Amino acid sequence: MTSYKSMDVKIQALCDRRAGEIAKWHIHWVTPAVITILLLAGTSAALAHHFFYDYLHGRPAEEQLKMIRYGTAMAFFVKSTLVGAVIMSYRQRIWRTFRTKAMTIRGIDGLFAATEDPTQFFYNIEMLRNGKLATLMAATSWLIPLASVLSPAALTTEMKTSLNYTTCASVATLNFSHEAQYDFRDKNFLPGSSLAFYNTTDRVGKAEGWFDYYAEPSKNARRLAVTSAYLKKPASHANASFNACGEGWNCTYSITFEGPGYKCEETSEGAPFNRTAFAPEGDSLYKASVDTADYRSPQIDTTDGVPTQPPPYPDSLGVFESEPVLWIGYARDTGRPYDDLSPFKKVWGTVHESKIFKCVAYHTNYTFEMSYNDTVQVAKRKERVFLKPIVDTTVTGPPGRLVANPRQNYISPRTDKGMYKVTAVYHSMNTLLRNFLRGDIRFTGTYITSSDLSETRLVDARTSYPIGNLMEEIQNTYEEMLITLMSEPLLVVADNTSVPCEKSRTMNTFVYHERALWLGYAMAVFATLTTILIGLCSMWQNGVASDTKFSRILVTTRNPTIDWLSVGACLGGDPFPKELRETKLRFGVLLEEEPWEGPLGKVEHCTFGTAGETKDIVKYGLYAGLRRSRREAEREKGSEEEKEALLSHSDSEDS
Repeated sequence: MTSYKSMDVKIQALCDRRAGEIAKWHIHWVTPAVITILLLAGTSAALAHHFFYDYLHGRPAEEQLKMIRYGTAMAFFVKSTLVGAVIMSYRQRIWRTFRTKAMTIRGIDGLFAATEDPTQFFYNIEMLRNGKLATLMAATSWLIPLASVLSPAALTTEMKTSLNYTTCASVATLNFSHEAQYDFRDKNFLPGSSLAFYNTTDRVGKAEGWFDYYAEPSKNARRLAVTSAYLKKPASHANASFNACGEGWNCTYSITFEGPGYKCEETSEGAPFNRTAFAPEGDSLYKASVDTADYRSPQIDTTDGVPTQPPPYPDSLGVFESEPVLWIGYARDTGRPYDDLSPFKKVWGTVHESKIFKCVAYHTNYTFEMSYNDTVQVAKRKERVFLKPIVDTTVTGPPGRLVANPRQNYISPRTDKGMYKVTAVYHSMNTLLRNFLRGDIRFTGTYITSSDLSETRLVDARTSYPIGNLMEEIQNTYEEMLITLMSEPLLVVADNTSVPCEKSRTMNTFVYHERALWLGYAMAVFATLTTILIGLCSMWQNGVASDTKFSRILVTTRNPTIDWLSVGACLGGDPFPKELRETKLRFGVLLEEEPWEGPLGKVEHCTFGTAGETKDIVKYGLYAGLRRSRREAEREKGSEEEKEALLSHSDSEDS
C-alpha cells in the first residue's frame, strides 16, 4: 500500500509535517473572552442608553430626530452584541448535541442554519425534537432584536409644565419715595418722568426761600390712568414677562410697596346728598361729590410756571390743607319685581335700592401677587393695609367757608419738601381717579349721563347702571391704575427688585419611560446570560471551543462512509439527495477494525458518522486522523520518529 502523494508540493510538505499530530484537548481563551466582551459591551450599551434617556428626561424636546437616532443606534448596538454572544454560545451547544444525538443530515442542517434561516423552526421537526436546548438558544437570537424595537420607544415627548422655585432678579415694582428726590432741574430725571407737574418760585432754584409747588398731574400719569380705565384692566409693558420671568417662562411672585389708596365704608352720615335723590324715589342712578375742599388750581396766576406777582408769596401757596373725601351714591337694581300696588312699579318695574359710601385717601401698604402666563399679566391683590390719611385733617364749615383742621397737619412745600412731593404725586393719582368719578347718571325716561364713569368698567354697559359692588370696584380700579404705572419703566416711581418666585413653563419635553426600556433590555440580557452559561457549560463538556466555519466542517467530516455517501453530490447544489438528507449522523469516535496503536496507546479518529459506526467521544482521549492515513504516515517517517514526536507532544501538553 502506497502513501498519499499530493500533486501540490507545498501541501505535500504540510501533510508530512502534520502526519504525527494528535488532537489537542484545549479550550482556547479567545472564544470565552469574546463571548464575555460581547456580553459586557451589550450590557454597558444598555446602561448608556438608560443614562442618555435619563439625561434627556424633562429637558426641552430639541433636535428630536437626532436624539432618537442616537437612541436607536445604541439599541442596535445592544442587539448586535447580545445576539453575537448568543450565537457563539449556541455554536458550542450544537456540537454537544451532535455528540450525544444521532440526527439526520436534514436535522443537522437545521441546527447549522437556525440562526440564519428562521424557516427551520417551522418545518424541521427533528431539530426541534432532538436539539431542544439548542433550538431554544437559536430562537433567542431571533427574539433579542425585539429589544431594539422596544427600547427607542421608551423616549417620547409630551407637553409638560415644569416648576422652578427660584429668584426673579428683575421684577417691576413701585417706589413712591423716589418722588421725594425729584427735581425737574436735575438732568438725571427725564422730562415728564414724574407723576406730577410743578410750578416754582424760581426756575433756576437759587433764590432765597424758593420752592416748587404742585400744579397738575403729568401727561404720563394721565396717559397711564386713562389707558387702565379704558382697557378695564392694568396695562403691562411689552417685555414685562421676559424681564421678570426670563425667556420662555411663566412666573408668579409677590411684590410689596407703599402707595396711595382709598379706604371706603358704607355710610350716609355727613353725605352731601340724601337717599331720596336716588331711584326709586329720585331719578338718580349715580351721583358723586369728589371735589370738596380740593387743592385749588390754579393757586396763583403764573407765567410759564412762575408766579406773576413778586415775593413775598401767600403762606397758603401750594399747601395741601386736605384731600377731598369721595362721596358716592348709587341705585342698585335687585331684579325683584315691585308689588302691583307699589307706586314705583310703573316707572322702575323692579325693586331699586340706594347705597351711599365715602372713601378717604390713605397711605396704603399693598401686597400684590403678579402672574405672567404666555406674557399675559394678572395682578391679584393679596393684602391692603391702610396706614394713615394722606392729609390728616377734617374739613368743616358751610360751603364757601370750609376750614381744614388741625393746621399743623398741613403739608407745605416750604417745610418737608420730600414729603410734599410724595403727597403731590398721591394727590395727582387721586385727581385722575376723581376725573372719572365726578358727575351723575339719571333716568328720566331715557338714560342721561354726565359722568366719565360711563366710560369705565364701573358701569354695566348692558343697563347703564353702576355695577352692584361699586364701592369695592372703585378701590380695585384705582389699584389697577397703580399697577399700570409699572408698565412705564421711565417713571420716577418705577423700580426693580429681586424676589422669590415660582417659574413654570409648558413645553414639549422629553419623557423617559424607564420601565419600557428595561423591560426589553432586562429580558434580553437575562436570555443572553442564560445562553452563555449553557454555551460555556457545553464548551467545558466538549473540552474544546469550536465553531461552524468551513474549516471545522472540513476536519470533522473525514470519514470514508461519508465520502461514499457524497458521491454525486459534490457540487453542493439543490435539490439535495433525499436519501442522503435522511441519513442519520452523529459526531463521535469512528469505529475501526484495527485502531492505530501508537507509542502513547490507541489513537482513534473523531468525525461525523452513522450511528452504527461511531461511539461517544471521551474527554481527554487520544484522537487524530483516519487509521489508514496515520499508518501510511508512520511508515514514511518511521516508528521511532513517531514515538519521539508523540512523547514530545505529550510532555508539552503536561507542562
